[in-house]
Amino acid sequence: MKPKSSPNENATSELETSSQLSLTEVEVLPPQSTRTKIRKPRNLPRTEPPLFTNKSVEMMASGAPVISATQAFLKPPDWSEYGQDRLYFQKQFGKGRYIEFYVLNKQKHQADSISSQAEREILEQYGVMAARLHAVFASYAAIQSEPWKQPFYLLGTDLIKTLKVHNSNKFTKSQKLKAIADLAWVVGTLGAVIHWFEGDMDLCVRERSLLWIVSVQEYTQPNVDGETEELHEVVIRVQPGLWTHNFLNREGAQQQKALYQYGLIPKEVFDIDPHRRKLATSMGLYLIQNSRARPNGIYTIDSLIESVLPSNEIERALSDRRYGWKLKESVDNALLTLKDSLKIEIGFDNETYPIWLRPVWSLPDEIALLPTKERNQQLLGAKWLPDNYISKHWFPAKISFKLPSQIQECLDDLEARRTEKSHRASARRRTLEADAQRVMAIAQLPASELAGATVKAARQAKGWTQAQLASTIGKSVSWVKLVESDRRRAVDTDQSLLRQVLDIQ
Repeated sequence: MKPKSSPNENATSELETSSQLSLTEVEVLPPQSTRTKIRKPRNLPRTEPPLFTNKSVEMMASGAPVISATQAFLKPPDWSEYGQDRLYFQKQFGKGRYIEFYVLNKQKHQADSISSQAEREILEQYGVMAARLHAVFASYAAIQSEPWKQPFYLLGTDLIKTLKVHNSNKFTKSQKLKAIADLAWVVGTLGAVIHWFEGDMDLCVRERSLLWIVSVQEYTQPNVDGETEELHEVVIRVQPGLWTHNFLNREGAQQQKALYQYGLIPKEVFDIDPHRRKLATSMGLYLIQNSRARPNGIYTIDSLIESVLPSNEIERALSDRRYGWKLKESVDNALLTLKDSLKIEIGFDNETYPIWLRPVWSLPDEIALLPTKERNQQLLGAKWLPDNYISKHWFPAKISFKLPSQIQECLDDLEARRTEKSHRASARRRTLEADAQRVMAIAQLPASELAGATVKAARQAKGWTQAQLASTIGKSVSWVKLVESDRRRAVDTDQSLLRQVLDIQ
């Protein structure tokens, strides 16, 4: 669906500039006889603690805006043009629901290094790294009670460790901080137009906003030469967009007015090298984020790779037999990384995923160790794979993913607590409604008569037992029982006392 007009680019905030992510090795200066004293910045905003400080998994927003934004970052060639050098990415969800994304990099508050680049250049340059930082933002937003109202602050030095940015001694701390700052700017350029409907809860969403409203504060210090400056710290302020009011609203979900969609993300996702294991990183992010939407964990190979790879790579695999084989090898290696690094259990469907098509690492040793031609001969009865095996056999093959037991147990525990809290809230509402009905019944009784039903209703409205009422007015329990059943009439003085104690008008 092609947009009729370009997205709103009026996001406002006064931000500082930063540098590009692609870095080169710098020359090491010789020691100086006098060295400028390093002064750490003071009065930094209070920042959130780093992820995975005390636990190996963290909560993460996992609604449709989060998942589709991840795909937008992972599939830059699939962005379409709606104007000259202006792009959009659309994800359909059926039933008239869709989300469109735009790169809003031509705004005054953006850093020069971002606003001067073309949109496609930004997407192709940052891609999977932007998707990883997007997942970090989604994790911090998930722990907020009202994320659409509450910004959070992150230190660049913490994000360097979490994201493993330039995990090499070739780069200085200042260069890594510049990379983090630029990456934050990129994630902050993603704008979304959301059309969403949930008929069972009468939820209708039509909104346009930035996914994350990002600003960057840079703190510098003099270099050893005393003239140039280097980054000492970067503070990133993130305000979750308005989409969280509809997709990450805990209280609204309890009232059936909004959605509260979350999952868990393990630390090991960020331990995968995004450069050497790009496909495994992409698959890991998508499978973890999509695990609540697809609880059975079953995908076809086609649906899996279509979710994380550009369509042109899939089309090339279909037309070029050699490239198709290379793509299959890449996917098989990525699956092995998910199995070993994330401890995800991977299952191959016996009917649709024949053994001769499965990854070599999943085969018994006596078969896996055979030369390729001999292995094919034993499994297929031929030395070569069948014609069009990519489209006819591999793409339709079904594969299942089961999250590590630790994550599943945490999810089950979160769901149980959420259900229990919902039940308690429902019980409180029912109690309040019953109390209100009793009070109304009391108010409707004639004030001149103090019937037994009046006494009983007033007592119950206060939540008292007959013994408590008897103790309060100095009577026996049997006396209260007789009065409430109209088998005994209270004298005028006792009636006055009952009216006073039970607030009967």
